[in-house]
Amino acid sequence: MNSTLDPVFAAGIERELRAIGTSRSGLRRRQRRARVAVIVGGSLAVAGALTGAALLSGLPGQTTVAPFGDTVSGSYTGTAVVDLGPVPAGADRVILDITCTEGGGIEVQTLPGAGATAAGASWNCSDPIRENKTIHIDDGLLPANGSTEVTVTADPGTSWTVVARYGSSTTRPWGVNARGETYGVPNGNGTPDLVASRTTDGEVGYIRMTEQFAFEGEGYIKVYESDGVTQIGWFPIGDPATLGDPPAVEKQ
Repeated sequence: MNSTLDPVFAAGIERELRAIGTSRSGLRRRQRRARVAVIVGGSLAVAGALTGAALLSGLPGQTTVAPFGDTVSGSYTGTAVVDLGPVPAGADRVILDITCTEGGGIEVQTLPGAGATAAGASWNCSDPIRENKTIHIDDGLLPANGSTEVTVTADPGTSWTVVARYGSSTTRPWGVNARGETYGVPNGNGTPDLVASRTTDGEVGYIRMTEQFAFEGEGYIKVYESDGVTQIGWFPIGDPATLGDPPAVEKQ
């Protein structure tokens, strides 16, 4: 599951971090902020540049979401409001599982990341390449003050069902290496200097964001250990099927 990098980086992140922003995903996330804004956008895609394999747990900076309270479910057509009841103490987000199989677009407001003024997740129900018919969102925006309702915006005639409840989150601190660089996964506090990534061999390491942003075209960028010095492999930018084998890793 991943994101429509905004008009925040639609083309940019899709080119640079194919693992989480490809056409294989039905969910698109948008945020108005700096270019690195939506690599992860909260806890929906906690592992940033980690590839399509299952996301790992326990990474520095990772946000864990725990649901609580009663679930609310319903079936709707077009834009509708979902009444979740009073916001419990300790809730900081809404968890939504929205299912649709045909129709147009759906959009849900989500928690903005650091520096963002607005955020949302959106997808097209009829997109034939959408892998999952149910979209799971665990960083939905809480109801406005004094309200118990969240709005799901859908194109006219688009039918959908939802299961929703409140949730609370805990975010691990980023690690800091001997060079003073932060490492881990992006979260609501921003993006670390070194972002978690998988190498072409499946090892988990970190991409230096300044190197990722400076990269032009397609090819491979270095993946390091958390020290930011020891290279352990390469991360592909572009289609791995056409890039050829990555260079050998230079011994440190």
